[in-house]
Amino acid sequence: MTPTLHPVLLAALRDEPDHLDARVRDDADWDAVVAGAEAEALTPLLRRRLRRAGLLERVPTPARARLERQALAHAARTLLLVRMLAAVLTALTRAGVRAAPLRGPALGERLYEDAAVRPCGDVDVLVDRAALPRVERALGSLGWHEVDRRAGFAREFSYALEMVEDRHGVVVEPHFTLGYPPFVDAVDLERVWSRARRARVAGVQTLALGPEATLLNLCLHVLHKAPAVPALWIYDLDRLVRREGAALDWPEFVALAGASRLAPLVASTLRRATALFESPVPGEVLAELERATMSPLARLLSGSGVDGKESLAALLALPGLRARLRYATALLFPSPGFMTLEYGLTRRRQLGAAYVRRAGYFTWQGLKGMVRLCY
Repeated sequence: MTPTLHPVLLAALRDEPDHLDARVRDDADWDAVVAGAEAEALTPLLRRRLRRAGLLERVPTPARARLERQALAHAARTLLLVRMLAAVLTALTRAGVRAAPLRGPALGERLYEDAAVRPCGDVDVLVDRAALPRVERALGSLGWHEVDRRAGFAREFSYALEMVEDRHGVVVEPHFTLGYPPFVDAVDLERVWSRARRARVAGVQTLALGPEATLLNLCLHVLHKAPAVPALWIYDLDRLVRREGAALDWPEFVALAGASRLAPLVASTLRRATALFESPVPGEVLAELERATMSPLARLLSGSGVDGKESLAALLALPGLRARLRYATALLFPSPGFMTLEYGLTRRRQLGAAYVRRAGYFTWQGLKGMVRLCY
């Protein structure tokens, strides 16, 4: 579902100075404007656009102060994440690991020239699956340790390790695929790496994925997190297409999206950007993506009727009863460390109730998903 944005916010994001000026003069409901920006992770971008248009001082003092507080909070968090990203990239380079940042502060630098205007919560990097032992040792030397549902679960069933640095609570996710379950290994990473380029990210020389792989990853991430997707993530698609469209090889993007086995859903994600921001995605590209066929598991991921649908699709895609039992057990009853991180638990006695809630939730969602799959 495409979000509805306040006209002031939409004018700011579309970079329409005259339209924005008129909206500001119209005595906008600034409480609604700022609340909408907060809900969609867009407050730093809104503040920057108002400041650059010379309109920030016209915003009523309470709303302006709220924007300033949000911008300061995001800037402080981003500074920490940029420092952590630089440390991670440096450590992986020294360990001989091929790595490229995904989303996070690196995307803020790439699309907005300022990591602080794009809120993010953790650090994501793409690495080779074969390099995971070296990745874990390199990050472990910096204070990160893995938190998994069960020992070996991430490597067998998932798309990334989850590593936590206890001092600041920063999570680093070394991704070893470009996509998400149930089609974890569908995209050929060697094809993706072959189009990566050298770039300076967070002050460190590293690899950066080409625009085709970056755009696909952003689309798949929206599908992975749907329906709880902020407008910022749709705006990222628009910014990437506008900034790097001249260098974007659309046939290569179509080939990658087709390999992901989710091409029609990728098209629907891009259509959200075109509907909201008039993003210049070629119509023939969208049409070609929409013509691709989808398996029943891929269709299960469409729409927003069932939460946890990705987990159900991953379970159904597994070969054999034993693998499915291992997956289901780890999904329903993960390790105490994972539960503490995932649910923000502060006392061990909270674990029992959290396990009951989790098992009930996933069981109910699984039943709904099976009904949807069958009917």
